[in-house]
Amino acid sequence: MKETLNRTEQRILLFSVFVLSLCGIIYELILGSLATYLLGNPIQQYSITIGVFLSSMGLGSYLSRFVVKNLIRNFVYIEVLLGLTGGLSVLVLNFLFSFSFTFYLLHVFFLIVIGTLVGLEIPLLTRILRQYGSLKEIISNVLTLDYIGGLAGSLFFPLVLFPFFGRYLAAVLVGIANISIAFLILARIEYTGKRKWDYALPLVSAGVLVFLAVNSSLVTGILQKKMFYDDIIFYKRSRYQEIVVTRNSADFRLYLDGSLQFSTTDEYRYHEMLVHPALTMVDKKKIDVLIMGGGDGLAVREVLKSSRVNSVTLVELDEEMINLARNNSTMNRINSGSLKDKRVSVKIGDAYTFLINTRRSYDLVIADFPDPHDESISKLYTDSFYHLVRKRLDSNGIFVTQSTSPLFARESFWCIEKTLSSVFKKVIPYHVFVPTFGDWGFNIASQGGAEVRNYNDSIDYRYFSGEAFAHSRFFPPDAGTVKTGVNTFNRPLLYLYYLKGWRNTDY
Repeated sequence: MKETLNRTEQRILLFSVFVLSLCGIIYELILGSLATYLLGNPIQQYSITIGVFLSSMGLGSYLSRFVVKNLIRNFVYIEVLLGLTGGLSVLVLNFLFSFSFTFYLLHVFFLIVIGTLVGLEIPLLTRILRQYGSLKEIISNVLTLDYIGGLAGSLFFPLVLFPFFGRYLAAVLVGIANISIAFLILARIEYTGKRKWDYALPLVSAGVLVFLAVNSSLVTGILQKKMFYDDIIFYKRSRYQEIVVTRNSADFRLYLDGSLQFSTTDEYRYHEMLVHPALTMVDKKKIDVLIMGGGDGLAVREVLKSSRVNSVTLVELDEEMINLARNNSTMNRINSGSLKDKRVSVKIGDAYTFLINTRRSYDLVIADFPDPHDESISKLYTDSFYHLVRKRLDSNGIFVTQSTSPLFARESFWCIEKTLSSVFKKVIPYHVFVPTFGDWGFNIASQGGAEVRNYNDSIDYRYFSGEAFAHSRFFPPDAGTVKTGVNTFNRPLLYLYYLKGWRNTDY
């Protein structure tokens, strides 16, 4: 009977190794992705997160030597503390994000505390398991399950937890998993001096996390309200991003992962200047247009104003963004139902892959991508990408791309211009003031001498005109040309310029 009990206990403890390793890697991924979401620059944020977390695990492993009595009870307490700290981490960090210094401090604090507690787990479990077999066999089993659990966690978070639950609820659920292990050990493993009070701490902690999980929609709403201020009229977490639409009186705004995409008070300035200068440069009676990004349908709306447009192909990565733009009544009003037009064909997928696979040529290609705030987006502004664009352009085709702010991200803007100049014969940089964004820039590229023409399309422009475009080509000294490198796939300089520029402004 005793031998059977020991085997059961051993299986429980080895199962705990797997679960705790899974939880540990997920905490690391949650904190790294949260810092990236709020601060940008994923390489820097993940590097800091992994470095601090791993060193803290080392600290925890070292501190485990000082735990010499009541190993099982202390292990239970560690699991409860870890579950509570990890479960509350996203809630606290999100709530205090507006206090930048406090956020940085708390982010490192949670990394150190969670990492240290994770580092305590395996040494203590190994010592507890020591009584069930040889040290060689125990270490082999523990490390095997530890590594398998790490793999499971690294797959479970991006494929299941994050897409379906988001960071906040994922952290709470993983915290509950830690505390569940504490309950399992308390219920199934006997140890000297077990008391009924040993159940009190995990019971209270689990109650807190279960309450937060059950009320996750309410808590998430409070956090979003604190971040966005205006009334939230649409919220959706897609596979790729968090989509939020807000309303303040007559002003509607779209946010993707917390970053403002447009405000209806002035988006016409941005979209008219993105589309119409390049559109008038295309010297053809019928124009085939390719738009990459711009899943909100606003660039499509502007393109369709021209009677010369024969077809529009829109390539958008996120299908949920297309569903919002096509089916939401508010977005339909803003984009004038552009995605329902029979001339528009929507392709869901990556723009880079689309350019590689398509054999069709276009008269006008428009890139309405997010700002190059990280290396993955920066690839859409490389010379390699622009070579693909050039191959898909008709011999007299025009390419235009949004190029961030020449004032606040000056090196970034001129890096895009220089990268385009390494691929195209002619590049025209220009900029416009958009009140909610500030000074914003664009670049038009072609292989010939294209210039803005005045076509009689009976378009009722709100901002664009030949005179406005001529004025937009003048850059004052504080936004003028600066020396930069070319942004390449192997040496992505652009996002570093971008982060450097925006880091130095409070706009």
